[in-house]
Amino acid sequence: MRLWQEILSQLGDGQPPAGDAAGVIYTVWEGKGGYFQNVKSLTAFSPTEILLRLRRGELCVSGEGLTVAKYCESDVFIRGKIVGVQRKEGG
Repeated sequence: MRLWQEILSQLGDGQPPAGDAAGVIYTVWEGKGGYFQNVKSLTAFSPTEILLRLRRGELCVSGEGLTVAKYCESDVFIRGKIVGVQRKEGG
């Protein structure tokens, strides 16, 4: 938790964001997949691209052999080789 507070202090006012104000939070494991939080829904998916709808905009996850391994509430676990993550405003 201390590291989280240090990161937040570097990014802004040092206060944790409330609810969806946090935006999307994700972690990617090289060659294995990624875990995405604060996702509203899945817009589209294929083995090379998965679109995640956010509160504002979309997140495009691109790669090879992508599959949605778990989708529970606002959390998504994607398996496969992720080579790019790009935020798209609007949507």
